[in-house]
Amino acid sequence: MSKSQIRTVQEAKSAESFPCEFSLLCWNVHKENLRFHFNLYFKEILERYCIDLIALQEVKINRLHPMIVENFHLSFAPNIRLPDRMYGVLNGSRIPESESFSLLSLHRESMIQTRKSAVYSYYPLAGGEKLMLVNLHAINFRGNRIYRREIETIFEKSAHHKGALIVTGDFNSWNLERMNVLMKLSETLELKNIEMEQGHLIKSFMKHKLDHIFYRGLELIESGVIDVEKISDHNALYARFRVV
Repeated sequence: MSKSQIRTVQEAKSAESFPCEFSLLCWNVHKENLRFHFNLYFKEILERYCIDLIALQEVKINRLHPMIVENFHLSFAPNIRLPDRMYGVLNGSRIPESESFSLLSLHRESMIQTRKSAVYSYYPLAGGEKLMLVNLHAINFRGNRIYRREIETIFEKSAHHKGALIVTGDFNSWNLERMNVLMKLSETLELKNIEMEQGHLIKSFMKHKLDHIFYRGLELIESGVIDVEKISDHNALYARFRVV
């Protein structure tokens, strides 16, 4: 398989499917992904944990020197576009997605006036079913009412999918009301929230975790938090699933 090429979300066709067991890495990379030391460490993580799926937030893409992840098919949903670079969320997989689409927040962040983005990707599973991966970076510097509306919109866009589903990312769930919104919406979609044993390593604010992995239609084999040695201000989340 050749090196991946950055592309915006689009449809693609493939007969490949995930193996019976596969692993996911969710990580807010804090715009560090074009640095040499980041890519060395990132490659090591992918190999050490046998990662099949990546869901990254705060990814920086330079138009002249795009991020390259060997043997991964990438779908990128930018929320900031500048003349020479873009920022956003990125899904990656060792098999091609069958379809992807993106979503921009209805509201902008206060002061900086940027939107947030989410990317939705479908991947074939053995037996003909599809996994839907939703990767989001939730709105941060707005009130709880706007936060609720934005998160509801993101979850509603996945409500039509009846099969295996993973919703992950940086939810900016830094108070009790925001957490309650997430828990109620996840219950509506019959999603489970992975409770990591090393939960104290997950980026938090006022004892509320910001990063989460929700899932359904899969069996969780193991999960954990990867200490990224201060490369980013968020540690990475890891989960391994079995297709049921």
